[in-house]
Amino acid sequence: MIETPRLTIIPLTLNQLRLHIANKYELEQTLGLQKGSRQAWEPVLSIITYFTIPRLQDPSLDPLYHTMWLAIDRQKQQFVAEAKFKGEPDETGTIEIGYGTYPGLHRQGYMTEMVGGMVNWARQQPSVLRVVADTEAENVASQKVLEKNGFQLFDRIENMLWWEINV
Repeated sequence: MIETPRLTIIPLTLNQLRLHIANKYELEQTLGLQKGSRQAWEPVLSIITYFTIPRLQDPSLDPLYHTMWLAIDRQKQQFVAEAKFKGEPDETGTIEIGYGTYPGLHRQGYMTEMVGGMVNWARQQPSVLRVVADTEAENVASQKVLEKNGFQLFDRIENMLWWEINV
């Protein structure tokens, strides 16, 4: 669990992840939270179904690098955003992060705060030296999230911008 000024960020267990993709607010009920804007839409739904769940079932993998992390606004008692590391650190100590805010909750600073919390968590992991993320060239909001958290642009491949921060 990660605490930031407004958010509690939790890594979902396998059972919680299954409730997350069921999309019926059962996850909120089990955690005593209010219904909000949380939804598992494509492509995230496919990522969870075909990559995340199978990896969480593999006991040789560290689940914290493979599960979805959901951010709870403590005041609202609702989920407001989600993020995911895309696997364990590689041979260079690099991990990749992906993230998203739920509909109706953009431009409230949730994603900036969540990514900051996730990067701070990564700093405490001895095998992590660098966090990278990609954004589409047109996605200025996502780029601002990374810039506010100290990420630097290091590459562009067609329409994708690649960002990094050394931890």
